[in-house]
Amino acid sequence: MAYKLLYFISFLVASISVFAQDRTIDIDLNIKKNNNYYISGGVGFYGSGGGRKLCGKWNRIFINEREKNFSTENNFYNPLKYFYNEKPLTIRYQGHIQRLGWNRYDCDGDDEDFNVPINVVFCKILHDSKEGDGHGASLSYSYDFYVVPLHTLKTSDNNSAKFLPIDVKVPLIAKEVFDNDLYHYEYATEKKRWWFSWLDDYNWEPLPAKFQQKQSIEVSAEDVLGSKARAEEMIGKPIYFRVVSYDKDTGLVCSSSEVLPLTVTQAAPFITIKNIQSPLCNSNETTATVTIQLSRKLLGSLEQYKKNRDAYLGEVFNGFSFIKAGENEKGGDIDGLPKDLTEYFLQHDRIDNVVLRTASVTTNYQIDIMGKFYYLNNNGQRKDIPLYTDDAQHKGRFTVAVPEPLNSFLYYKNDNQCFGESKGVITLEISGGTPPYKYIKNGEEPVLVDDNFVYDDNFLYLSNLPSGTYTFTITDKNDCQILKNGVVSPVVVKIGGPAKPITIVNEGKVNFITHAKGYKRKDGMISAIITGGTPIDSYRYTTQLQASNGEFINTLHMGTGEKKGEFLALYYFLGADTYTLTIKDRNGCTLTKKITITEPDELIINSIEATPISCNPRNSDPNNNSSINSNGTLTVNAKGGVPTYRYVWKRFNKPYTETRDKTITDLVDGIYQVEVIDANENKAVGTYTLTYPDPLYLKVTKSEMTCSAPNGGQATAIVSGGTPPYTYLWNTGHTDAHITGLSAGKYFVTVSDSRGCSVQEKVVLSYPEEVEVVSTIITPVTCYEGNDGKIALTLSGGKGAVNVSWYDAEGTLITQGTTNGGKTISGLKAGKYKAVFRDQSDCPALEQFYEVLQPEKTVINIPSQITICQGDSRSFDLSTAFPSATFRWTDSTGSLLSTEPTFTVSTKGNYKVEITDQKGCKEATTFEVSQSDKILEVDFLAATNSYYNYTVKLVSLSHSITTQWVLPREVTLIKEENGAAEVRFPNEGTYTIGLKGFLDGCEKTVYKTLWVEKDRLGIGKENTSKEVLIDDFGIFSNPNNGTFRIKVNLKRASAIKVYCIDILGREVFPAIEQPEGTTFDIPIENRRISAGQYLVILEAGGDVMVQKMIVNH
Repeated sequence: MAYKLLYFISFLVASISVFAQDRTIDIDLNIKKNNNYYISGGVGFYGSGGGRKLCGKWNRIFINEREKNFSTENNFYNPLKYFYNEKPLTIRYQGHIQRLGWNRYDCDGDDEDFNVPINVVFCKILHDSKEGDGHGASLSYSYDFYVVPLHTLKTSDNNSAKFLPIDVKVPLIAKEVFDNDLYHYEYATEKKRWWFSWLDDYNWEPLPAKFQQKQSIEVSAEDVLGSKARAEEMIGKPIYFRVVSYDKDTGLVCSSSEVLPLTVTQAAPFITIKNIQSPLCNSNETTATVTIQLSRKLLGSLEQYKKNRDAYLGEVFNGFSFIKAGENEKGGDIDGLPKDLTEYFLQHDRIDNVVLRTASVTTNYQIDIMGKFYYLNNNGQRKDIPLYTDDAQHKGRFTVAVPEPLNSFLYYKNDNQCFGESKGVITLEISGGTPPYKYIKNGEEPVLVDDNFVYDDNFLYLSNLPSGTYTFTITDKNDCQILKNGVVSPVVVKIGGPAKPITIVNEGKVNFITHAKGYKRKDGMISAIITGGTPIDSYRYTTQLQASNGEFINTLHMGTGEKKGEFLALYYFLGADTYTLTIKDRNGCTLTKKITITEPDELIINSIEATPISCNPRNSDPNNNSSINSNGTLTVNAKGGVPTYRYVWKRFNKPYTETRDKTITDLVDGIYQVEVIDANENKAVGTYTLTYPDPLYLKVTKSEMTCSAPNGGQATAIVSGGTPPYTYLWNTGHTDAHITGLSAGKYFVTVSDSRGCSVQEKVVLSYPEEVEVVSTIITPVTCYEGNDGKIALTLSGGKGAVNVSWYDAEGTLITQGTTNGGKTISGLKAGKYKAVFRDQSDCPALEQFYEVLQPEKTVINIPSQITICQGDSRSFDLSTAFPSATFRWTDSTGSLLSTEPTFTVSTKGNYKVEITDQKGCKEATTFEVSQSDKILEVDFLAATNSYYNYTVKLVSLSHSITTQWVLPREVTLIKEENGAAEVRFPNEGTYTIGLKGFLDGCEKTVYKTLWVEKDRLGIGKENTSKEVLIDDFGIFSNPNNGTFRIKVNLKRASAIKVYCIDILGREVFPAIEQPEGTTFDIPIENRRISAGQYLVILEAGGDVMVQKMIVNH
């Protein structure tokens, strides 16, 4: 056991020795880059069986609970090295042994094991051991682990030259997976190699604390060295950097990154690209203008630079690099730069209007500065070093926005389906350029595409287009146009459609319509040859023929026409009608034609003309001529059909030889049939019944002899039958049917008709009180213009029945309303009538005259047109005119408004009044009331109390309207002027005076009652002279406040006296007397007059005039 213990102690010492140094210094950089952690150390394991053989033994190592090592060796020390990416948090070491049992054969003896968990601490020795007790199964173990991070260090990839600018920070970037306390940054300004070692040695110093314990930092040379002056001394020289971790126990470096050298140099000014003017249109050559802005002018002396460039110290610009951002590809050309950039930027910090030739698409660009810095090294030699230009602010990044090429293509098109229609649709999709877009269609005025959007902002939609070619010139907001190969390229779209309309090519030709050959025959045809439109295939169309009653015709034959592409639609079995032929093509386009098939007029027998048979065989013909009983003829007249005609005659039920002539002769009575046949075999049948004339009959009438004329006998031959006209022959030699002047005796007459048939007859003449009106009752008409008048007569005398005829005043025979044989006539209007009485004798008629009376016409005194002004009404009182009548006042709708004799209307409308008196007579009148928007105000001043035989002045207060005084009949109007009136009352009593006003068709009357009495003041005397001297008498003003003027004009000179009394007859002030004169102007001021109404009385000679005066305060 002593040996084993010594072994473990030696192992521990060796481990401590090893862990005291940087364990990563000799690890390859690629391994560091590909792994994050390095675990080194070893484990020991020894088990014994106490004299028995071990039958089972093993040990395992777990990192983060995942097995990393398994071993069955015993009595060993196993050195370990692991590279690990996952952060190691725990290490577990396990072991187990078992010895054989007592039979030393089965492995069922006692055992021993261990399970040691270890929490990982970075850069710290992790160590433990245990020694077995040596009894039975005994197990000893030990472990030593050291875990370090594998650091790497780099600067930005952009800092390809590995520069450290003096005053611009560059990044130092370590691996980013570690805890912050594992990051420590060191720098060195010197490097040397020991002669006995392959290792370089550096004068490492920690960076300031603000840069520690961070995964990445940014530093400048000034940050590292502490001052700008010291940093400038290091221009051209390297400064070395590394990131390390320190041992937790010793503080020494336990892990380090590779050494990163950065050369100190001057940073170029920052660059900014401003005022970018991108191209407006996308063309073959696109240019943009920019301003290049530097953060400062170049460092250096302009004077030295101009004087001796070879000795110049400072910054120098070699040019600008113009590339696409993020790429090394050249961005284009730069124009407009100064010839000598260094000289320019020693004086300026910007350049305006730099022209860039750019790509034809929107591109991100970058302009970099290319330059050097000239300095003196430690030996005084002039050296140069590139300026640091790798900072983001050294990259003048910007974007030149080039519009997408303006383009447009046909998104959708809908051709016209039918010839001549305007339903075409064009939808163009527009892209690129700068919206909004405009288009010019076929040279028309430009239109904003926005006005036609139906989809979104990039679509132009046009509808209702006729067929044709449409050329669209499209421009954007900047008037850019669509270019193809550098040439303006409009969009051309053709809206198609049928070249020709659907047409019936044989319309109007002989073969188009075959008319019916006969009346009501259905042998007509329509043969339509169709072209045009869009056939269903190479030639077919859909046709439909409809009769005028709506019925569709199905008798159709379809085929082709004589020419290619012609379609034949043949409809047959057609009768006369106007048909509608509808033709549809593949697109549903329609041609509709009205086609009329005619037919000949119906073949009819227009007439059968007959020459009648002369005489009836039953006549007793004194001449005994039988041929005149069988001399009839028939002639048929046909019309319609299609001439020429053929004829076939037959006689019904009696023997007759068939005849084919138009006229047949020598006919006796019977029924004859004729068949007329036209050129198309249409037939018409007619019959004619040929009859004998009626037998010739003769009767002779005679007149009675009158008392007044004994030789006034008359006889009349009355003939019937035969064939008029007749001829007469009397035995007296007379040849008329009627003979006169006959005396009593026997007379013979022979009558012959027009066809020579004759008969004879004889007559014997053998050998006659006055009409009187006994009473007359005349009933007058009840109502005015009524028709219930009546005349009733009682007659006596006369021969036989007496006929009474009535005539009106105009001599017109009255045929209605008579009864009792005309003796009574009723239903008469007022007027004069004549009665004519005729008996059965030949005496002259008797005439009598009668008159039917009526009441006077009732007149309703209401105007037909009435106008009322605002707020007014119009009243009517018909009680006096119609004392016992009933009344109905209605409006235009017939609604009953009143049944009283008085009625007031205040609204516009149409009105009607119906009056029915006690007899039931009605009278009605209508009147229309209009509403004016004017206000009619009517008023006047008049003394309420006055004296008769005094002149009283009435003063109208309605000055702007027409007025009319309404005076009782007994009141005398002396004078009327300017709306005022002067009147006199003959006696004492009450008088109603009115003033009627008129305005805009309105009228309104205001009435006032005046009391007229004897002169209580004794001013005038009854029966004095009534000479009118006062021409004018006025009170100014009236009303007033007690101060007023009285003006008087007389017709001749006279003294005057003026009184003023109140309504009780008391004098208000003493009478005023004025000497003789004709004109007076009397001022009066009496403020003590109380408010109220007064009478002002003027006396001039024997004339007196009174006026009413109103005083207001």
